[in-house]
Amino acid sequence: MNQLNTSFILPHAQVDDIAARQRPQPQGWGRFAAGLQSPVWLTVLGSLVILGMLTAFHQVVHGAVQQGQLLHKTNALQAGAIGRCHMLPGRDASDRCLQQIKALANDNGLTDAASMQLASQ
Repeated sequence: MNQLNTSFILPHAQVDDIAARQRPQPQGWGRFAAGLQSPVWLTVLGSLVILGMLTAFHQVVHGAVQQGQLLHKTNALQAGAIGRCHMLPGRDASDRCLQQIKALANDNGLTDAASMQLASQ
């Protein structure tokens, strides 16, 4: 029906809403929550979350790559040592050398299967 219009036009074509100015403004967390409902803040917050997730993903992948490189270097060094053991003259010297490598591999956490697989190569 007939509603009272609380807006009026100020000079220089600015609109003023008296009712909006008289409403109580939210205080504390209410004002903060009201400000976060802005699309700009939601975009910024979403971008920060995505950036954080990408950073975490990068750290995980980087750690996995470094661990893989370390494992590859370890296997290459152990294979080289086993190759040098096979080149030793005499079966006894070669067997003792392989046993030492196996003992070192067991001390470092390699399984018997992994060290025997490298020894057979």
